Amino acid sequence: MQDSNKEKVLHNLREVGIKHAEAKRKLTILEHGRQILLADLMKEYMLSGEKTVAGQDREARADDRYKKHIEALGYAIEEEIKWAWEKKIVEINFEKWKTDMINNTMERKHYA
Repeated sequence: MQDSNKEKVLHNLREVGIKHAEAKRKLTILEHGRQILLADLMKEYMLSGEKTVAGQDREARADDRYKKHIEALGYAIEEEIKWAWEKKIVEINFEKWKTDMINNTMERKHYA
């Protein structure tokens, strides 16, 4: 592989790594935000008269704001998994390139 191709592969790996990190950040924020939102909604339902914790939890989870948050969390999970796989594919291709280079070097030594 020429230096320009090798640099292209490494650049691609860096780019995919950055995208994966961004997706992981969004996912982490949404995962923790879900718990915060649930607590805020339960508190809201407690103040509106729901007496039991189970009732507050039920109402909070049925709230449209919570449902939208869960949907956003699902998209974030999908995005994180997508970039994790893209990263894995680039890594596999890089390892294949390394193996091919080693094999070519050994073959040249054998026939030289």
